[in-house]
Amino acid sequence: MLSTNMKNYEKKIEIIVDFIKKYLLEAKAKGIVFGISGGIDSALIGAIASKYFKNNHLALTMNINNSLKDIEDGKLVINHFDLNHVDVNLDNVYKEFCKVVPNIEKGLGNLKARIRMNVLYSYAVKYDYLVVGTSNADEFITGYFTKYGDSGSDIMPLVNLTKKSIYECAKLLNVPNQIILKKPTAGLFENQSDEEDLKVSYNVIDSYLEGEKIDHKDKERIEYLKSISEHKRKFPPSPLPKDKLL
Repeated sequence: MLSTNMKNYEKKIEIIVDFIKKYLLEAKAKGIVFGISGGIDSALIGAIASKYFKNNHLALTMNINNSLKDIEDGKLVINHFDLNHVDVNLDNVYKEFCKVVPNIEKGLGNLKARIRMNVLYSYAVKYDYLVVGTSNADEFITGYFTKYGDSGSDIMPLVNLTKKSIYECAKLLNVPNQIILKKPTAGLFENQSDEEDLKVSYNVIDSYLEGEKIDHKDKERIEYLKSISEHKRKFPPSPLPKDKLL
């Protein structure tokens, strides 16, 4: 018998599944396509797809100099949930782009995310599917995503879940422990860590989102990240409202 706490997370999963089903119906789309990175957020989407969208999902693994660990973890998720899967090696695409537009070291991480987004949409068009984003509430509020990259999606079903909720829902849906225990990373560079990039822990961000009292410096950091990333959460601005003409 599930505890009250677990029932709460079960309800969250139910809301997400109903949302995806409703949106597919409204968009007259046939299914969902998403990337599997080897991390917990995409693993949760994989778990949901396997259980509730068995015959109308597609999971893509998209290698661009991925670490061996991420590649192995991605395969683990694919095999564990028996996902409909296509592996796309994008190393050469990435290398050719870097030749055409050289000296862009600062934006290489964003470039990887944007290349992957293009591949996801190519498969979405091919199968009349919707692209599912995997960003969670912590990433969204701090702007820890690439504009027109991993944020480039048709729906974002996890964006109302804190990182803690992601973990608890993942446990309920039998995501492998190896994935649950893995240090969160965007996987864009060697030894990269989400929390080192953010300079604040996911536990603290969760507390902030839930309205709990946190250290003043942590609050300042989160609100600074929120402020400088506001443009990422909006359509590009225009002189007048977009339904008006000059």
